Amino acid sequence: MRALVLVLVGIIFGCLAGEGLVRLGTANQKNYVIEMWRYAKLLKRPSDDPAIGHEHVPGASARLQGVEVSINSLGLRGPEPVPGRPAVVLAGDSMTLGWGVAESGTLAGQLARRLGDDVQVVNAGVGNMTVPQIVAHWLEIRRRIGDAFPVRTLVLLPSSRAGLPQPAGDAGWLVRHSELAALIATFWAQATSGAAGRDEMVAAYRTAWTGPEGQARIAQAFDRLAAETRADGIRVIVAQMPDTNDFRDYAFGFVTGTTGREAAAHGWDFVDLYPLFAGETAADFWTMPGDIHPNAAAYARIADRLAPLLAAPAS
Repeated sequence: MRALVLVLVGIIFGCLAGEGLVRLGTANQKNYVIEMWRYAKLLKRPSDDPAIGHEHVPGASARLQGVEVSINSLGLRGPEPVPGRPAVVLAGDSMTLGWGVAESGTLAGQLARRLGDDVQVVNAGVGNMTVPQIVAHWLEIRRRIGDAFPVRTLVLLPSSRAGLPQPAGDAGWLVRHSELAALIATFWAQATSGAAGRDEMVAAYRTAWTGPEGQARIAQAFDRLAAETRADGIRVIVAQMPDTNDFRDYAFGFVTGTTGREAAAHGWDFVDLYPLFAGETAADFWTMPGDIHPNAAAYARIADRLAPLLAAPAS
């Protein structure tokens, strides 16, 4: 019995020491997995709507991956919206949020400077959302906005990852409270996913975007968005975010094909953003080594492409 107690005590102290070492080693905010874990812990909460899944905590703020991220009263990143001022809303996941980029360098920040003071740009990006979640979240935000300000245009910015189904289940108490457990759970999920290599990843994304279940899931989300925006008289632009793993040997044209067809079916403007980066070195546009989220230079190119379209009347 005494030996068992000593073993248990050793395990507990070993785990505590491991947790301390992980926290010390990631204190520089350069570990992508831990920074995303902190984002979920500090700035997110479960949504009351299962279709949304998770949302930002209104009024919360944190320094993540070396960047200040502030959430306004609507539950969105950025400053408080100006009552009465017409708005362009950007809807998407962490690629739209501007993960790892200072507020002024995000797509929302750069578009705001290009469009001027007559219109405000509202950033409705939330990390780790699928296309149906992005749509459901936008509809909830639209309800919160009410008559506070008119929404002129909604820009839907799906990433390649947004086509994947959302994993079911809760991460568990230990993963939510331990950086060590979060790292172990992430590495284990990657090792057992069956999509560790590039070819396996592309195959999984292709199934999600072009398979019957995936196409039906995306089509239903677009249909729901069309019904709501049509009723409100909101212009919709679909701007397909490029997959940022590799701009030279690009393998994600099937994503553009799916979103382009859906946009055309609903009479929406469609913009393929990949040509802005074709042939470039992808890592030049990452927030940091190992984190493929777009940096401020990438958002500058996208803002230059979208600003004239947003300033022009709907086609």
